[in-house]
This record gives sequence, C-alpha cells and structure tokens, in this order.
Amino acid sequence: MPASNGAVRANTIGAVSAITKWPGWDVTLSTGRLVHVRRAAAGDDAPVAVMVHGLGGSASNWTLLMSELEDEFDQWAPDLPGFGDSPPSGQHTVGAYVADIAAYLETFDRPVHLLGNSMGGLISVLVASARPDLVRTLTLLSPAMPQYLLPWGAQMTAVMAAPKLGEWILGRVNDEPSQEQIERLAPMMYGEPDNLDPDEFDFAVQERMRWVRKPHANNVLLDALRSLVGQYLLPQRRSPWWAARKVICPTMVIVCGRDMLVGSWAARRWCRTMPRARVVKLERTGHVAMMEHPKMVAALVRDFLHDVSDQRDDVSTKRAMTPGMDRPVSPLA
Repeated sequence: MPASNGAVRANTIGAVSAITKWPGWDVTLSTGRLVHVRRAAAGDDAPVAVMVHGLGGSASNWTLLMSELEDEFDQWAPDLPGFGDSPPSGQHTVGAYVADIAAYLETFDRPVHLLGNSMGGLISVLVASARPDLVRTLTLLSPAMPQYLLPWGAQMTAVMAAPKLGEWILGRVNDEPSQEQIERLAPMMYGEPDNLDPDEFDFAVQERMRWVRKPHANNVLLDALRSLVGQYLLPQRRSPWWAARKVICPTMVIVCGRDMLVGSWAARRWCRTMPRARVVKLERTGHVAMMEHPKMVAALVRDFLHDVSDQRDDVSTKRAMTPGMDRPVSPLA
C-alpha cells in the first residue's frame, strides 16, 4: 500500500494550516463497480475502520477525523460510486450502495469498525443488519433514517426528489456553481458556521465545488436522493428501523442539536429501537460533526471502542454467521 502522508500540514508561508486529502486509489468491487478509496494508515496490525460518507459528500468529509485517529486505526474511506473521485455506475441507489459497501468490507480479513454519516449512516445500518459477520462495531453520525417530523433543511432537500422539479432546481443552482452559492449551504451543514476554522471550511467548499462541476453530479445526486426518500415509504418490516433492530454489534449513535437535516429528536427512537446502544447528543453541532468538531468526535470514538475492546468477541465477529439469525443484545450498557 502507498505510504500515508499526514492530512493536515503546516503552511510554509505562515502558521495557518493547509489541508490536503489522504492518498487514494481505485478499487474494483465484486459488484463490478469501481470506487476510489482513501487511506490513513496506522500499520497492518492496527484495528480497521471504514468510513462511509453521506449524500453529496465524499471520502474527504472524513479527512480531519482521520487525522485525529491516524495513529490508532487503519482507516479507509471510499467514495460511493458517482461521488467524490469514484466514477458513476448507473446504479446510484441505497440498495446498490449497501451491496458496494458489503463487497468492500469483504476485502478485509476481519470484521471492521464501521462509521457512517447521514446517508452513509443508513447504509451502514443496512450492511450491519444484513452482514453481521463483516462489522465489529457501528458508529453512526446523524444517520439519515426515516423521520416524519423533518427539520427545515430536510424538507427543502426532499422537495428536490419530485420528478422534474429536482432537475430544474439543480440546473439553476449548479449550472455555474460559485463559492458563494456553496457557502450559503453552511447553516444547513454546520451548527456554528461562523466559528469554523477558515482553512477547514475553504477545504470543504473547494471539495464540493470540484464535485458539482462534474457532468454526472446532478443525475447521481437526484438518483441517490430519490432512493433515500423511497426508504420512508417502505412497509414496516422492510424499513431501515426494522433492520436496525437486527444489528447485533456494539453501536454508538451521535445526534446533533443543530442538525438541519436529521432531527436530534431521533435520539428517542434510537433508544427504543436499540436500547443497549450508546446514544450521544452534541448540542451545538450540525449535520457533519466529524467535520465541525473532529477532536470531539475522535474522543467519543476512542472512548466507545475502548469500552468494547475488553468485551469478549461475540458471534457478530465470526464469518460463519448467516443473515437472519436471532438478535442477541449488544454488550454495551
């Protein structure tokens, strides 16, 4: 594997830090689709962590958190097909992405610590539910599970799922994307955008601009968004919440008090659905906690994984396990 370079480096001109992405390369999955994967390596013997981004995001969303954890975990962050540096595949749906992430996890020789944000959180729930043999622990940051009381940002986003309307909106907004247009999205993504580090915010804006300028960006975004909205319409026993009940690995869910896309009131449902899960609320944080407060999220991840590290491995870590077996409780109180 290529040697990893630190993702946050000192600027040679002054004390301001300049942010660069972790090294990456293309991987062809058993699904036949190609993904670009970035890695922050801590050595082959380090625990493996795989991080799944959300709708409109990319592996670079995890750059700062990967920097915080680079000495402790062998971290891998794939760009879902059509996002970031992964080419479009023609199948930009939740179901296809679940198959892609499961196929990617199969390339490791042991179960991994799986982290997911937003749509990536929902995908991670479905992977952990269907393939418990692949997932050692599950960490969810503002997972985009179905909610019927939507924050204003989610309401605005859902409007774009309407046929033709989404194409019209994105055609007007993304036809000539500007930094100012993307910066206006900050209140939807961050709890305290005025307090963001300028370098970190500029990095996020430039990454977003680079992707929306790609010719396939609008179609991929709408395909994935419409599939995500479709998860709300599934009958109870096929819903993501029903799948969450079958997750058997230790789980931590992070909800955020100023999240304009996933309401923090979801904490109550998580406590009902997975009563042994660790549910954490970050009061002054928005939708992308790992970008807004990477040190805080890193501390939560460390504490969570430390607490489960002494637990005896259960059947969720055994490759022989098959989907659909009865759900034991997670070893977390």
